[in-house]
Amino acid sequence: MSVSKVKLGIKILLLVFLLHYLISIFNVGRYVDIIAEYQNQIIIVFVIILSGLIFIDIASEIFKKYARKKEEKAGEYLTLNYIFKYMVYVAIALMIFGVFYKNVSSLVVSVGLIGAAITYALQKPILNFAGWVVILYTRTIKIGDRISIKNIGAGDVFDIDTQHLYLSELTADNFEPTGKVLIIPNSYIFTTAIENLTKGSPYVWDSIVLHFTHDSDVEKAKQIVFESTNEVVGNLMLKLYEKWSKRKYLISRKLANKPVIRVGITRTSFYIKVYYLVNVYEKAEIKTKIQERILKEINKERSVKLSYPHVKAIVEYEKTLNTKNS
Repeated sequence: MSVSKVKLGIKILLLVFLLHYLISIFNVGRYVDIIAEYQNQIIIVFVIILSGLIFIDIASEIFKKYARKKEEKAGEYLTLNYIFKYMVYVAIALMIFGVFYKNVSSLVVSVGLIGAAITYALQKPILNFAGWVVILYTRTIKIGDRISIKNIGAGDVFDIDTQHLYLSELTADNFEPTGKVLIIPNSYIFTTAIENLTKGSPYVWDSIVLHFTHDSDVEKAKQIVFESTNEVVGNLMLKLYEKWSKRKYLISRKLANKPVIRVGITRTSFYIKVYYLVNVYEKAEIKTKIQERILKEINKERSVKLSYPHVKAIVEYEKTLNTKNS
């Protein structure tokens, strides 16, 4: 006989002993009578719960099947799955109340009292649930969106339940993955500014700033920065300009079909800032490519030098001629 079977036998014997001990202490017969009295209701409740869980399981498999087939709408199907599941839970709870409460007026009073007590005790969870309802109804955030929450962080939404948003955390500057998960209460939708970087369009404006020494050729520096950026994102910006210029609601807005250059001056240098459109999911990669091209072109030019923190000493002196009186 194996050791695992011996352990299982010991556990069964211990369980039988404990049950016998509990029966001897408590008046179990009284509870048995109560169960016998409400056996029909208990059976009905059991059937309701089991049927509801089976129904939820079947529906979940259907939603997941469609989500796998249509990946572009996977977030929507998963959200519908959540909605359907909690609607079934509510229906099960109401049917169970109906089984035990034949008097409708007493049922309404009981539900009202229970609801008031739950509302008082569970304010934050209820507020999170309200936030979940708002998110689902307004569609401001959905699974797959890249969002940034003020004073919290940024990330890609990979799950939304009744209480929390789940984000794959990203760095705030270039949206590089950190490997961590941010769990945000849904109530933040009411109290905190949330930026949805992919709502409507995944394309956002990004910028790069480069500082040059004052004796550098300004026009040459502008040319290098513009051409390097245009080589990387120029075709994309042209396509987006052609697409967006046809939309009536964007006509009043200024659209750009190429990178935008700005020049500024500081005490120790002048700087060139370039603005360009980029897919928010490719922000870090595109910025790296642009900066590599800029550095490569600058190294070819003698008239353009990057500025960096340093100390420059200027020494002034007077040369005196000491003449001796003869």
